[in-house]
Amino acid sequence: MKQAWPHLRQVLSFVLVGASSTGLYFLLLWALRGSIPSTFALTACCYGVSMIYNYILQSWLTFRAGPPTRRSMSRFVIMHLTAMAMNSLLMAGLVDGLHLPLYQTQIGVTLFISAMIFIVSKRWVYQS
Repeated sequence: MKQAWPHLRQVLSFVLVGASSTGLYFLLLWALRGSIPSTFALTACCYGVSMIYNYILQSWLTFRAGPPTRRSMSRFVIMHLTAMAMNSLLMAGLVDGLHLPLYQTQIGVTLFISAMIFIVSKRWVYQS
């Protein structure tokens, strides 16, 4: 059990930071909705802020990777851009192609992509 604790702590931290960055995204979306008229600009701004927040906390709390580096920041951005593309492609294929229900499918895809992001973060983005 002692050996499992560091891994469990890391997984729990990853989930909590991810949930809080999602909460921050929606809070910003609500707070800034009247200030930024373009939906594209509004969502991009909110996503960007929540992504920076997520990077800092995942780096500091979850993976204990030390100070930010250009390498880890660029890998983080590449990972999230890839995850966004995977989400869009999977959702289009599953919902539009196979006619699966939208919300249930998004939950499943989100869980899958979150697991992939955890593995890629641990092995590539925040690699010591």
